Amino acid sequence: MKSDSQILLSMKNIHLFYGNKEALRGVDFDLFKGEIHALIGAHRAGKSSLVKILSGALRKQSGEIQYAGKKIDYFTPKSAIQHRIGTVYQHLNIISSLNAVENIFAGQLPRTWYGGIDYADIIAKTKTLFAELKLNFDFNLPLNRLSLAKQHMVEFARALVMDPEMLILDEISSKLTPEEMEKVYTLILALKNRGTGIIYISHNIDEIFEFADRVTILKEGHKVDTEQIKDLDRFKLVKLTYSFVLSSEELKRKNQELYHFKKYNENIIKNIPVGVIILDPDDKIYLINFAALKILELEEEYQPEQSFEELLKNKALESKAEILEKVRLREKYLLEETAFGGNKILKISVLPFKDEDYVFLGTILLVEDISRDHNLKQYMLRTEKISSIAELAAGVAHEINNPLGIVHNYLELLKMRVSDPDGQNKLEKIENEMNRINKIIGSLLSFSKFNEVPMRHVDLVDIFDEVVLLLDHRIKAKAIEVKREAGESRAFILGDEDKLKQLFMNLVMNGIEAVLAGGRIETVFTNNRDQGFVEFFIQDNGCGIPQEILPRIYDPFFSTKVNKKNAGLGLSICQHIVESHGGLMTCLSEPGQYTRFEIRFPLVRT
Repeated sequence: MKSDSQILLSMKNIHLFYGNKEALRGVDFDLFKGEIHALIGAHRAGKSSLVKILSGALRKQSGEIQYAGKKIDYFTPKSAIQHRIGTVYQHLNIISSLNAVENIFAGQLPRTWYGGIDYADIIAKTKTLFAELKLNFDFNLPLNRLSLAKQHMVEFARALVMDPEMLILDEISSKLTPEEMEKVYTLILALKNRGTGIIYISHNIDEIFEFADRVTILKEGHKVDTEQIKDLDRFKLVKLTYSFVLSSEELKRKNQELYHFKKYNENIIKNIPVGVIILDPDDKIYLINFAALKILELEEEYQPEQSFEELLKNKALESKAEILEKVRLREKYLLEETAFGGNKILKISVLPFKDEDYVFLGTILLVEDISRDHNLKQYMLRTEKISSIAELAAGVAHEINNPLGIVHNYLELLKMRVSDPDGQNKLEKIENEMNRINKIIGSLLSFSKFNEVPMRHVDLVDIFDEVVLLLDHRIKAKAIEVKREAGESRAFILGDEDKLKQLFMNLVMNGIEAVLAGGRIETVFTNNRDQGFVEFFIQDNGCGIPQEILPRIYDPFFSTKVNKKNAGLGLSICQHIVESHGGLMTCLSEPGQYTRFEIRFPLVRT
């Protein structure tokens, strides 16, 4: 073990950046006098960066350097020469248009006592160097006329001419022939014996074992370890240098980096707008993002490490059993549409995933709320359907009206000629049925655009109150309570008053027919000025509408009422009126409890 007095160089916690990229990350390195200290590592490990700090080519951002017992803030190329630090770089660093003498003494020309250049000394030293290196070419020739190997030997001679206290050789063996390397090895050992400290960078494991005393391994800008060569074998050195076995310090750093990378990825998943649930191999929740919690309405219920089955236990998911089965069987599965809760439509993907060895790692579930798309699709289909029916209905109604008018005229003639009671009774029945036909034709024409009326400012509250007044006798006949909850006293929109009366008439009549004697119908109007709409709802406590029928209630000619006078057009017309006013109509119902229609119209500010 060498003493502190023999330490030539000490570097502590050295950091170096190239822009935003950190090349050296807290590296420690030391060098003893009369020692060959090898520096080894994979490509971009930081070897060349470390020695460039010592030659003055780069400056560290932080850390401490002591050289020959003195603290050094940083080296410059000039101060490195003054400290007798000789360097042979990995890449050729000469001026090829100059000759050997000019390159060897560049920046370090010897001077006479009166300050002139001592050319005699220059020539003498060059001849001595060439003799030691056994170089036999004309040193007055420009270097670009020499082979690359000879140019590298000149660069090596330049590092030797200052009688270096520290010599840095960066991958020199990769540039020279074996014969030339034999000369270099001889001189390196001679310098070592004179007390020169030598930093030898190489990827050649054999030459490091041949003559190095110690070796430091760098990896990705970190120091992995420093070992005595006598305590190593080739296998251990290769393993330390090129394997993924890390020192405890580096392992801790890698674990921290991995943890931050893991949290970064988790935060990305948690914040994407699609619901994501990741299950572990035991089908327990590993991660669930904010979108999934919101879509599945789990914000208040979710508990970490729940199983997926427990997560969905109390949820009204239409295809729950099917999804759980696919998760259990590790099967890929796509459910395009499934009902959730009372009013959501979800799209769910089940995606088992494995590693490169096909070991099952877990399951990813993607959950999307496609209710808006689903409703828009249904709306477009319904609009297209109603538009087709409207066109057909208008044509049919128009054609029926013509012969019906003729029949009605003859009926009036018959009524004038028939005087007996039995005949009058029969004619009255014919007239009643014709009137019913006229009403059906009127309903059909409600789909058409033939009867369009210019829109004007109307008050929905006034129109509704007028409808309730018109139906007062029917309301009282069943002792029904019609209550308008506290809300707006005025609700203005641009509309057709007659069609809006028809809308309210149909909805109130539906409520009257749905409730039992003594039933209740509630309504409220709300002006949502921030969002620019008027909202109206009407709710009865009648028999309700079965869930399987609910999607069809707006279909033309669909009805569940056992009444030959009912054409099945009431709600179709209602929806048509609402949509022709730029509104939206929805229905919620619980069989045996209530039916509620909610309508929104664009608000007119007064």
